[in-house]
Order: sequence, then C-alpha cells, then structure tokens
Amino acid sequence: MKKVVYIIESLNLGGAETSLVTFLINLDYSKYEVDLILFTEENFFINYLPKEVNVIIIDFPKINIINRIKYKCQRIFNFKKSHSAQILWKLIDSKLKVFEKDYDIAHAYNQGFSTYYTSKFIKSKKKLAWINIDYQKVKYKIQFDFPFYTKYDKVIAISNKVKQGFEEELNKINKTVDIETIKLFADEKILEQKSSENLPIKFDKNKINIVTTCRLSKQKGLHLAIESCRKLINKGYEIHWYVVGEGEERGNLEKLIRKNKISNHFTLLGKTTNPFPYMKACDIYVQTSIFEGWGLTVIEALLLRKLVVSTNFPTAYDIIVNNMTGLISEMESDDIVRNIERYILDEDFTESIKENLLKRKNFDKEESLNKLEEIIISL
Repeated sequence: MKKVVYIIESLNLGGAETSLVTFLINLDYSKYEVDLILFTEENFFINYLPKEVNVIIIDFPKINIINRIKYKCQRIFNFKKSHSAQILWKLIDSKLKVFEKDYDIAHAYNQGFSTYYTSKFIKSKKKLAWINIDYQKVKYKIQFDFPFYTKYDKVIAISNKVKQGFEEELNKINKTVDIETIKLFADEKILEQKSSENLPIKFDKNKINIVTTCRLSKQKGLHLAIESCRKLINKGYEIHWYVVGEGEERGNLEKLIRKNKISNHFTLLGKTTNPFPYMKACDIYVQTSIFEGWGLTVIEALLLRKLVVSTNFPTAYDIIVNNMTGLISEMESDDIVRNIERYILDEDFTESIKENLLKRKNFDKEESLNKLEEIIISL
C-alpha cells in the first residue's frame, strides 16, 4: 500500500478545495494510505472527507511585528509584481521544519505556499504539483517559482488553458518542466446528496432567484453581477441575486451594492460548508468571473441541471456548449442581462436547454481518475 500525502493550505470554499475533497472521496483506499496536511484549523469541507483520510494540521508560523510590517509594505509597494504567497514565503521559510514522515507520493494540491512547502519540507520518493489557476492572470513570478518546480516529477494543470499559460511563462525564462492536464471534475452522486440538504433560507417563489458561488475577490467579477442586477431591476424584473462565499472584497462589494441601491435585491450570504442547496434551488446560475483556471462551479451547476450564464473566460467554452447547454456572455453587464433575459422571456429556448442538460454526460470524472492513476503508476 502506497503512502500518499496531499498538501493544501485549507479546505475552505473554493474550486481547488472542492475538487480535492471530490478526488479523495473517489480514491481507492485499498491501494493508498492517505494523509492530508492543512495549515489552518478553519476548514469548512473537512466533514466531507472519507474516514480513511488522516488529517494533519500544521501550525502556521507566527510572524513578528517587524516581518508583518515588511509583508504589508511589500504588498502595498509591490514593485516586482510578486504574488502575496511569494512575499510571505520569504518571511516564513526559515521558521519551518522538515516534516518527520516519509511518503511514496506527495501532492502539492495548489500553487504557491503548498508547492513551496512540499518542495522543501516534505520527504517523498515522488512529488506532484497541481496548478489550479490561470498562471498568467495572477502575479506569480516564474523566476521565483521555477526552482521549486524542479523538485517535482510532474506538474498537473487542471485545464489545457492552464497548461498553456504555465508553459508560456516558462518559455520566457527558457525553462521546461513535465506538465500534464487532468481536468477537475464534480461527482454527481455527491452533488445530489449535498444539494438535497435543507436550504438555510427561503427563496421567494414570486421572484427570479439567481445564485453565484465564488470567493469575494476581484477575479470573480462580482461588480458585473451587481451592475447586471441593477439593470434587471430597472427593467422591471423581480430579481433577487444571492452570492455564496466570502473574501477580501466584501467591503468594496457592500459599498457597490448600496451605491446601486439594490440592497433588497442582492445578498452576500457569506461562507458555508454546503453551497449546493442554494445552487439547486435557484432559477438561474450566473458566473461572472474575469478568469478561471477551469470553472468547477459552472460544471457543478450544469450537473444539477441549472440554467447557466457564464462570462467568456477561455475555459468556459470547454464546459458549456453555447446556446445548447448554457449561455456564454461577454464580460460586460449589458450582455449578461441580455442572456438572463433570454431565459426569462424565451420559454421554448429555456426548455430546449433543460432537455439538453438531461442528456449531458459527465465524462470528466472517469477520465481524470484514470489519468491520475496512470501517472501515479508511471512514476
């Protein structure tokens, strides 16, 4: 039986976190003894883990006042355009210790801190690094990251777009690493189970209830959701838009909601261990992301047979067949509104989308599990 460890910062709400839990639920535990290393006590998905997974929480090193000031200054005056994880790593690297256990395979399940930690402090015969974001859209400096990736036997990108973007960054410094694509997937049985739990709030059946599930970050384009909601209200539609998730943009979004005078129509619900009852209960699911590594929440909404409007981040076209299984919108509020209206006003079109969703097959799950198994066997 192979000893395997997965390393991720937390199991809070997010695509990488959700996908890891889904992978672990589908793992064959007759073949693997699994540890999961986390760096925070606050883990909202932890109750969904299989009983076979041994959870280890490593205390995050405390940063003294001088280093805190350095960290804040470097983030504010970020002349080198470094990602915050790269800035933080420089301050805490010396405070970390090598983990005492040996493994056959170690998975750094997201870029940044998990990748740095696994590269330097985990003892394992083989190592895999996962990239869950569009590397070119964030502020990771490839010159800083490349030495860490040389410690890995293979890098796994969650979409062809992510793979392409990472390769293009490597080309800028004339370097290469071994990269494969394994698409993130959602599990229909798990979704059905989670989405059948009680909805914590009551949706008004006399309104069109729209749901978005995401972190409250600039990447998710929630200013477009707020603008779209206002325009729909001004057109006379009875709309309530709910956002499930939490993040650093909450304060800015609350100001924007008040500025647009839609406080009675747009609700930031905060974080939850289970966003799926909201998704299942909504009339329309909308994703307003500016960029995504893949788009797992869109896949989840489609598997729940929901009417979906998504902005046209590149991987949206790998997930949605436009006008057949959902609608893909330009990244501006007028087009988002136009697509939402199409569902509301064109009954025949809406019914055709619903029929197509009933026929849609979830091929990604089997393909991804098989490919990961092949990679592990080949190492």
